[in-house]
Amino acid sequence: MSAREVLQIADKIKELTLKGKGFALVFIADYRGHSARHEGAAMLVSEDGSSVGTVGGGSLEKFAIDKALEFLKRGSGGIIEIPATSEIGSACGGAVTLYIKVVPPPETLVIFGAGHVGSALSKLASQLGFKIIIVDDRQEFATKERFPEASEVLLAKPDDAVTKIPKGDNVYVAVMYYSSDAELNILKELLKFNFKYVGVIASPVKTLKYLDSLYKEYNEDKLKVLRAPMGLDIGSGEEPIDIALSIMAEIQAIRYNASARPLNKVPELLEQLKKKAQFA
Repeated sequence: MSAREVLQIADKIKELTLKGKGFALVFIADYRGHSARHEGAAMLVSEDGSSVGTVGGGSLEKFAIDKALEFLKRGSGGIIEIPATSEIGSACGGAVTLYIKVVPPPETLVIFGAGHVGSALSKLASQLGFKIIIVDDRQEFATKERFPEASEVLLAKPDDAVTKIPKGDNVYVAVMYYSSDAELNILKELLKFNFKYVGVIASPVKTLKYLDSLYKEYNEDKLKVLRAPMGLDIGSGEEPIDIALSIMAEIQAIRYNASARPLNKVPELLEQLKKKAQFA
């Protein structure tokens, strides 16, 4: 694979990642006999079927693209061995082994509210690999200078911005707006779509107020998606980073389908040692 091809694929990876798109990388892992391309040749296949790079052209390349799209849908890659006798093998008559690596879309955190907690949460989530989108209608807060780690900063009315943000099982939404009325409108719009997580910073009193209004438009199952107050009980710190850490802990638990229980095994292991000592 030439340096030019490497740069083309690298540029495409950057473009798709910034757009929140998944893709597949197809490599020639091995070849035997004659082959148009050799080990290390690579091709990137986008979700729309377009490609950059080549693994040999012809029927082999069409087969590789079709397989890449199939693997993208199932969310995992694999190895495919194509014998020299296959009609879809190398045009030169050699045997080829393809390795397909699926790169899923990056998980996205949309933060409604560009205040101090939003800033702390954005920085923390970015370090954990999330693509960050900030939404706020205050020009002095919604700036790229304030959120350099964000992929996108939307200066817009929040309920309008809901139509512009990505949707789906890889999108998490945290609401921490400066206006309670705006927060309620944001939640009403968000609940029209599917997200992995929707949370809002709110006291139990404010949460009840929101639910009382939302209950008129949405059923109980839909409302159970909400996390309010969002975050895990990890302490009483009131600094923005304390609140952000609490929220991020809950998001991480949902991200990895984890229980968020303590990992501490000392009490359990001490009991084992006590029992062992009794029979010593």
